[in-house]
Amino acid sequence: MNHPIVRLLLAVGLLWLGVLPQSYAGMLAKDDLEKLFEDQYVVGEIQPDLPIYPLFVINPAAPESKPELKAYVFETNEVVSVRGYSGKPVNILVVIDLSGRLLSAKLIDHKEPIFLDSYGTSKLTEFAAQYKGLTVRHSIEINKATDTPSRNESAAYLRGIHRGTITAKAINRTIMSAAAKVALAKLKINITDSFDEKPTENQSTAQHPNADAKPVATPLSAPAETKLADNPKPAMAAVAEEKTSVAETTVKQVSPSVVPEKKSGESAEKTTETPADSRATEKLEGTDRSIENQPIHEAGTVPHDVPGKAEQINYLSEDQDARREWMNLWQSRGLDIAILLSGLLILSLGLIAQKRFSASSKRLRILRTAYLLFTLGFIGWYAQGQLTIVNITAALESLTTGGDLSFLMNDPMTVILWLFVGLTLLVWGRGTFCGWLCPFGALQELISLVANAIGIRQRRLRAALDAKLKWVKYLVLATLLASLYVAPRFAEKAVEIEPFKTAISFYFQRDWPYVLWAVACLFLGVVVYRGYCRYICPLGAALASVNFLQRWSWIPRREACGTPCQSCRHRCEYQAIAPTGKINYSECFQCLDCVSIYQDDQRCLPLIQERKASSRVIPVHVTGFTV
Repeated sequence: MNHPIVRLLLAVGLLWLGVLPQSYAGMLAKDDLEKLFEDQYVVGEIQPDLPIYPLFVINPAAPESKPELKAYVFETNEVVSVRGYSGKPVNILVVIDLSGRLLSAKLIDHKEPIFLDSYGTSKLTEFAAQYKGLTVRHSIEINKATDTPSRNESAAYLRGIHRGTITAKAINRTIMSAAAKVALAKLKINITDSFDEKPTENQSTAQHPNADAKPVATPLSAPAETKLADNPKPAMAAVAEEKTSVAETTVKQVSPSVVPEKKSGESAEKTTETPADSRATEKLEGTDRSIENQPIHEAGTVPHDVPGKAEQINYLSEDQDARREWMNLWQSRGLDIAILLSGLLILSLGLIAQKRFSASSKRLRILRTAYLLFTLGFIGWYAQGQLTIVNITAALESLTTGGDLSFLMNDPMTVILWLFVGLTLLVWGRGTFCGWLCPFGALQELISLVANAIGIRQRRLRAALDAKLKWVKYLVLATLLASLYVAPRFAEKAVEIEPFKTAISFYFQRDWPYVLWAVACLFLGVVVYRGYCRYICPLGAALASVNFLQRWSWIPRREACGTPCQSCRHRCEYQAIAPTGKINYSECFQCLDCVSIYQDDQRCLPLIQERKASSRVIPVHVTGFTV
């Protein structure tokens, strides 16, 4: 089995894994909720139309009375699916009261690769906790991680997450979209209206449109901030015997979208009497009932023909609002984008005019070092544009669960770089990214230059050993891809084989095992030139596996290359040139050293021979003269 066939199989594997089905369900059963809300609430049965649980409170002064519906609790994964940086949803446990106010928002589970450790998870937990006290009508803006959060009755300005823009946006859309959907379906709240009319805490279950939600006898634990009663246990027997029929219940509810008629001698606050209903087209007791104030679409959205209110219902128009969010983000990073595009343009011009760019070995060394500093400093540490295998696994995760790649649009640096890398794969192969645009690769090479300056040279491995070690990265890639579907929890840890997050995203400020691994990878580059990139990197393997898409052999060659000239092969630090002189573009890092040698009559054997031949003087003897 030759190398191109194996790489083709890996590429096919990438595509095949992208169509495998996956699904995400709720993590907490009713028993879990009962333990969580013990001595706080009584949890009712899960609703038939929406996977949420009603929360009841018993009046301790009247333990035999009917318990009051106070709130709903749900996992966001059961209501909406908004993907984070990992391509998987972030699951939040949300408690929402009958007025549409969030009583609690607690992180249950996430797969965000940058925040998988305990410190990172605590950051996500703190971010989600900021939603306590907000309403489904609030406009949310996520500021920098260093900003002080603030809020008023209509807007909230939350503290963001450092290096977690996509994750923060995903959590925001997850919480607010799910809450808005529940508010419309269960609370009959028109989220475009104000809070002038809303259920009060003293309102009984019989006065709420969802009086059909039957409580159970088991109390549930609740976060301290959502505690609404001291102890419901004395009334457990009474709760268990509650048999109120839904069909017999008639309630007085406020319909926010309907302006009450004002009759003579009556106040404008008078409400109309309507029968209880659960949601649009829901059948109860054989009767087809629907919401009178707003039609609920299958996607949980409301129509956009509400005059002057469209901007307030964006959380239910997920595609439109997501587009608005990332467009605003791109505009806010206009300067960063302009600098990146300028850098990519300069690189493209240099690679197109590669002979002129590398005509002088000294100039090439200076320009290449300068660009590597730009890659490390700006693209990596400042703009956080380190491409990673996680981008690929996240894309596969999203596609396999019926999603798309729109969640990546919240990271303009990543999107632009991937588009550029995808295009240059067709022209120059993997080397454009691995050799010029990978911040961690740039860091390795810069450290090697420093090591060389102080007299430390990298060791050149035997060709046979080098060829075998280069297969290790393909094994790493295959293991990662397979584990996505065979052992997902292992995959979450296995991606840490990339030291990018530690060295670039976190500036080495992580737990010591991660820092030790990143330092070890850099030290390997001092011993063997860019050893991590050549032998371990799964992202490099992924790019190399699709290198067959490259259509041009862009490195100039002569007939003498390989036989008899071996100058390029012996000087290639990546050992990507065969004894025959053929370039292995899957292992080429596009450093342009061989292009520089190709033009150098001091290093290229054919040019050396031509120079010597042209400089040779044949003396001609003439009588009395010597020419």
